[in-house]
Amino acid sequence: MRTVLVELKRFRARRAIALMLLAAALLTALIAGTTLWDTRPVGASELAVARAQAARDASTPDFKRELRRCQKNPEDYLGPGTTADQCAEMMSPRPEGYLTRSPLALDQVKDNEGLGALLLVAGIMTIVGATFAGADWASGSMSNQLLFEPRRSRLWLAKAAALFVGTLAVAAVIMTAFWAVMFLVADARGIATGATVQESIRATVGRGVLLAGVGALGAYALTMLLRHTVGTLAVLFAYAVGGTAVIEALPVAGVGRWSVGNNVQAWLLDGYQYYDQSIRCAAGGDSCDRQVHLSLAQGADYLGVILAVVVVASVVMFRRRDIP
Repeated sequence: MRTVLVELKRFRARRAIALMLLAAALLTALIAGTTLWDTRPVGASELAVARAQAARDASTPDFKRELRRCQKNPEDYLGPGTTADQCAEMMSPRPEGYLTRSPLALDQVKDNEGLGALLLVAGIMTIVGATFAGADWASGSMSNQLLFEPRRSRLWLAKAAALFVGTLAVAAVIMTAFWAVMFLVADARGIATGATVQESIRATVGRGVLLAGVGALGAYALTMLLRHTVGTLAVLFAYAVGGTAVIEALPVAGVGRWSVGNNVQAWLLDGYQYYDQSIRCAAGGDSCDRQVHLSLAQGADYLGVILAVVVVASVVMFRRRDIP
């Protein structure tokens, strides 16, 4: 426990890490602010402009001509069972169609801006994990630390525990603040949020925070293996971007199952449906369904196996290789 506390102090003292955590908080705040601004209530002046635009378009010769045609043959325009009286009601321009934004809906925020904030925080925590380990190798302080704690496995685990706890706590604080603001503003605007949506938001945030901590831990383990921060970031970038492109180009059916992006989405969204072009359809037969559902458990298995492999390799090599 003493070693973990020492590593926590080192985690807090790193200026680069502090700046990255601050950047995560500020960028998340920017997402929240942009979301609230884009969903702000429509003002009286904006509504008046929309009504004037609707009235102007309704008075154009083109619209009047189409309206007369509809009134002559309403079923051709609006479907069976419609009458001429319904033409004006259904075809007339409405002010709502001229408004450029929709009201705040937390279920939509969860799947869009909320998901983006989670991925942003998780990405920054991954960089934090690589930086936390890389700084010790770059400065040459790892050998000095082993003088105070010669048991290498214990030192590795202490660093990992301190990093995991630190990134998990920061991610939880940032995302809790993000959603607290969303709920407060929604309540102030008189927008009700059902219990089901609230529970879904809490579950998604919990999985996202855990992903941030696991991402930091995985980057730390990889850096302890490669002993270089830039090398770790290059590998992660190549795997996340280039690896996905290579996987999708393989002439193997169902390769989308092994895409890191699909599995991360499945973990965060409690299941994810994607289109897999690699699935082969029978020649000359009816078109087959290329939509594939990836469950939460499948996403967790994929990410867990990758983490376990990197951690085991990192610990083994840290114990056996010479320390400069």
